[in-house]
Amino acid sequence: MKKKAAAKADAEDAEASRDSREAAQLSAQAKDERSSDSSDAKTLAAQAKQKKAEAKAEAKQARADRRAAGIADGPNPSWWVPTMCALMIVGLFWLVTYYLSSEKYPIPGIGLGNMAIGFGLILVGFAMTTRWR
Repeated sequence: MKKKAAAKADAEDAEASRDSREAAQLSAQAKDERSSDSSDAKTLAAQAKQKKAEAKAEAKQARADRRAAGIADGPNPSWWVPTMCALMIVGLFWLVTYYLSSEKYPIPGIGLGNMAIGFGLILVGFAMTTRWR
């Protein structure tokens, strides 16, 4: 679903940039024709402004659609990857400590709860990899 929304937003961005280029061309035509006929030039200039405004509105809407679909615009924060790796490594060490200590450590008395904690840390780190850009 998000991929479809991303493709749609990208298509809308491409269309908006195409409209913006068309507006620039119309504006250039208006400038060229100002010397020959002022009423046609004014009409072309008005059309160029209108196209440009429409292109801006479409680009703004595409960004809003992308945000609504949950697609982030930029990269992850700088703490994302170190946290992701740390969770997976701490979870691994938690399990290794549990097995090597004959089920006495890291937290004595909770037994298999230590395995749940270790695997939970690993799973949270792995889940973070799915959001890594």
